[in-house]
Amino acid sequence: MIRNIRLGAAGFFALLAVMVDFASRLMSVLTDGALLAVAVVILLPLLKKQ
Repeated sequence: MIRNIRLGAAGFFALLAVMVDFASRLMSVLTDGALLAVAVVILLPLLKKQ
């Protein structure tokens, strides 16, 4: 009984670690995209004047 609970808990936390890593990577990519979009919006008027 205790062995099954330990195996279940270990599996759950291993899955949770993978999910957190994936979510972190996804948020990092989205943040990079947002920052790049802001940089383009800031530079766009300068590029249009030339």
